[in-house]
Amino acid sequence: MKKSILLGMSGGTDSSVAAILLKEQGYKVTGISFLFREGESHNYVNDARELAQGLNIPHFVYDARDIFKKQIISYFIDGYLNGETPFPCAKCNNELKWKLLLDEADRLGIEKVAMGHYAGIQEQNGLYFVTPGVDPDKDQSFFLWGLTQTQLSRIIFPIGNYFKNEIRQIAADKGFYKAAIKKDSLGACFVDGDYRPYLQNKLAEAGIDIHEGNFIDEENNILGRHRGYPYYTVGQRHGLIYLNRKVYVKEIRPLSNEVILAPLSNLYKRSFNIKQLNFVDRSMFSTEFDSIVKIRYRKQSHLSRVIFHDNNTATIETKEALEAIASGQTAVFYRDGKVLGGGFIC
Repeated sequence: MKKSILLGMSGGTDSSVAAILLKEQGYKVTGISFLFREGESHNYVNDARELAQGLNIPHFVYDARDIFKKQIISYFIDGYLNGETPFPCAKCNNELKWKLLLDEADRLGIEKVAMGHYAGIQEQNGLYFVTPGVDPDKDQSFFLWGLTQTQLSRIIFPIGNYFKNEIRQIAADKGFYKAAIKKDSLGACFVDGDYRPYLQNKLAEAGIDIHEGNFIDEENNILGRHRGYPYYTVGQRHGLIYLNRKVYVKEIRPLSNEVILAPLSNLYKRSFNIKQLNFVDRSMFSTEFDSIVKIRYRKQSHLSRVIFHDNNTATIETKEALEAIASGQTAVFYRDGKVLGGGFIC
């Protein structure tokens, strides 16, 4: 019998097949489902429980709605109020979800933990690296740069070496047809589609009034009116104003409630700063352009160099200029198929 393992189960296809695979590999699997969203349907919890029963593994539910609201929802709202474009999935994965899973594993005396992420882990010279999943359309390594060495030493990614269609086929072959046809979740789990209605409701609940303001150009000339700066993001093109030319959001100024519009060519930069860093080993970087940086999930891989500072920040320089670098998003660094670390753009 292999070691015991605590598996985060969302009721979806991926975590369901993770449970199947882990049990077949001889692990003593315990399933846990987290409640995160306020007022959400618990159908997914019931699905996870049903699958656990089918596999004859223990399963329990952890109500994390209060801590999720305090850490993730507040971060999401504050980010837009600060003129940023927050990235709640990275925040949740790196600071909440895996921590809760490991804390519960400790409480239960369980050594290993897992979730249904499309990623892997490679150990090299005593260091643990997150590696991309083999399915490029599902790879989730971009979200996991904040995991610590201690955490990675206990984590297993059961489905990282599979393509999504293979995962669905495994569920069907094992008789779990409901899991096999589940739709994939997209974007932040607590927002259905456009973030603006959700943000507007949350701001109203908090008694925060967002007023109209001015669209301006780079010379501070007024171009028109907008509905309130939190409802815009750097790089946005649609939903602005008609100027008979293409313009994009270049900058957001919360203090003056102004949104700066500019042609796309003016949104390119060769350097930016990051904060709240987590790197496997900073000595792996030099003054050369020796790593790949990604600032968007599934998009754009660019040669870069990292200049570390003393206050857990760094300056990133890229070989080629990048467009629409948005404060609040993340920069993730790769080399030779391994995640070296990352941080939040500031």
